[in-house]
Amino acid sequence: MVGPIKRDLGGISDTQVSLIMGFAFALFYTLMTYPAGRITDRYNRKNLMTAGIAGWSFMTMLCGAANQYWQLFLARMGVGVGEATLGPASNSALADYFPPERLPIAIGIVASAPFIGQGLANIAGGPLIDYLEATPNYVVPVLGEIYSWQMVLMIVGAPGLLIALAVWFLIEPERKNKQREDSNSVPLSEVWDFILTRKHFFFFVFLGYLCLATQGWSLFSWLVEYFVRNHGWSRTEIGLSYGSIALTLGIAGSVAGGLFASRMIRRGTLDATLRVVLYSTIALFPLAAFLTIVPNPYLALAMLVPVTFCMAMPPGLIIATLQTVSPNELRGQMVAFYLIAVNFLSYSFAPSLPAVISDFVFETEQGLGQAISLLAVINYSIAIVCIGLSLRYFRDAIAKAKVWS
Repeated sequence: MVGPIKRDLGGISDTQVSLIMGFAFALFYTLMTYPAGRITDRYNRKNLMTAGIAGWSFMTMLCGAANQYWQLFLARMGVGVGEATLGPASNSALADYFPPERLPIAIGIVASAPFIGQGLANIAGGPLIDYLEATPNYVVPVLGEIYSWQMVLMIVGAPGLLIALAVWFLIEPERKNKQREDSNSVPLSEVWDFILTRKHFFFFVFLGYLCLATQGWSLFSWLVEYFVRNHGWSRTEIGLSYGSIALTLGIAGSVAGGLFASRMIRRGTLDATLRVVLYSTIALFPLAAFLTIVPNPYLALAMLVPVTFCMAMPPGLIIATLQTVSPNELRGQMVAFYLIAVNFLSYSFAPSLPAVISDFVFETEQGLGQAISLLAVINYSIAIVCIGLSLRYFRDAIAKAKVWS
């Protein structure tokens, strides 16, 4: 929707659009994530997820009511508030629903959700935008005449309210393997001590994942617009093509990562989750570096297949990794800590980086592909080094988790 939004909000720049994609969302998402983590570790996780899903679905619809840049910016902030609840609550609950050897598979299935979202958004969104662009603007009661992208945001936000209702009927799992008798939250001083005694593990893993997330969101945010600008494809063409790849290969990669890690864990490889991440990133590096600079769009689309598969592995495996090193009392907070440390920076700046490099380094909108390629080389190089160095500290953290009290 980048093109229509830029046009209808007064010809705003790529950089302004990227701030809506990233910083506007990340600001309140980050501020609310840690409180959501502490609530997760003490109160009903199902109710927290229900409230969050309903909240961000409503705010997505409110984005569709925006007629000015600042209105869309503020509504996008509200989406971040709702989404902050899901990561800590859902992943803490999963660790109580499934035993350790099956947890990577379960989380891998759940972690395929962003790729399902990418797939459905592109399969439905591209043709829907093209269709609405070719028809007169719709008139909605109270709001009056609205643009095509506004209608899309209302359409995709509304079903989330039904999903929230479905989640409300889930059964809250019993908290297993708690090491403390009381139900009070662990004091912040003890949470910080837990992190500091594992500082090398958190530093290398989070820095590596920051690079992976930054590159992932850079590509997700601009891939459709890249094909439209550099290869002359319509939004329907790239939407259906990329959407199908994201939907199928994203699910396959996420679940495969969980299966590989679970199999390795059963064979005694304690650091399996991060080891699979390392292998997938090494395979991803050369493909992602050339994806957006090859001249043939069909070759780029073919390369997108293994790229999407490999990119889908790490998101679920980091959550399984954190659940492995965290006692029950800290699971929600450790996921929140990860989301704050990694997602705030990646969500805030990843959508802006290709736009800024394209605008100010290559000084042309046609430099978008070169910008994404340059970022791939930098991000994946750092990620490979950091994840490789983290393996030893991961094994130490697993041993420490068993004796924490």
